[in-house]
Amino acid sequence: MRIVRALPVLAVSVLSAGLVMEAAAQQVPATPELFPANADPVQTIAGQWDIAVPKNNLKCRIQLNVQTKAQKLPVGIPPACRKSFGATGAALQTWGLSKTGTILLFDGKGKSLGEFSRSGDAGAMKSLISNNEFTLEPASGRYPSPERLAGINAAVSRLTLPAEDNPTTPIATAGRYQLARAQGADTGCVLVLDRTQPGLVSKSGQARLEKECADKGLLTFDPASWIVERDRLFLYARKGHRFGFNIERDGRLVKDPPAGSPLSARKL
Repeated sequence: MRIVRALPVLAVSVLSAGLVMEAAAQQVPATPELFPANADPVQTIAGQWDIAVPKNNLKCRIQLNVQTKAQKLPVGIPPACRKSFGATGAALQTWGLSKTGTILLFDGKGKSLGEFSRSGDAGAMKSLISNNEFTLEPASGRYPSPERLAGINAAVSRLTLPAEDNPTTPIATAGRYQLARAQGADTGCVLVLDRTQPGLVSKSGQARLEKECADKGLLTFDPASWIVERDRLFLYARKGHRFGFNIERDGRLVKDPPAGSPLSARKL
């Protein structure tokens, strides 16, 4: 009799446990859809970021890398930072950018440690990790400049693929540019950055000077292709060497570092 009475209790207990487990499983948030590594928003956002726990006065600079083709991309973090950030620092391995504009940090098994989002158009991105509020902000310093920080923030805030008005993406950067030297002196040359044809470098387009160009330096350089990396545009010569441009918020390209002759480009 005791066994017979115990069976319904056991059945109810198993059923209750099953319902609790099912409810818990339903409460686990699904990882949002991520952009692939070669997407323009990922290329724009990748680079140096400052991660911090403000209440504990902890701050560290990390590198969001795009060196693989996987959706979850490697994070560079100094050993001292791993130690100071405890379990979170020890577990942090990869990152991803969701199509809703949030940055996710993952452990080595692909489990999300935190999802950083911004409540408005300005300020740091925030996430609650192990009951601590973490913040994530683009790193300050020479690179990126304040103009490029604005471009990064704009890319983070977007809910879909970048539109044509974001000058730090290859989509918007392609076009025809009037080239100038020091003090804006017109060279009479027009640089064409083509996005429709693959260039000599992966994920780039073809580059060329229009026939009217007579600037000897530019003709000797002989641009053949271009690519946007870490929010900077690099122009490649046909022989393979390159120089870089800052992409300003108004869409202008300014050669930097300014080694050799100054050069800038204004979109036509």
